[in-house]
Amino acid sequence: MLGTDEWKDRVIASSTTLCPSCESTEVTMGACAIGTKTVHQEYVCESCQHEFTALFVLAGCYVGHPNN
Repeated sequence: MLGTDEWKDRVIASSTTLCPSCESTEVTMGACAIGTKTVHQEYVCESCQHEFTALFVLAGCYVGHPNN
């Protein structure tokens, strides 16, 4: 089982969500809760059925839209 920091580092490095239990990339998104400063995204691993929640936080902002 990957710890939080190791999981985060691997997800950022690979640009792919992976299961912290078995490291599979076969994960399905579930419910999403959006707060004022955080987003909680639930996942289920299709390989080992491990359920986990990813926490996203506000990191900054930029002017305009990403397509501009």
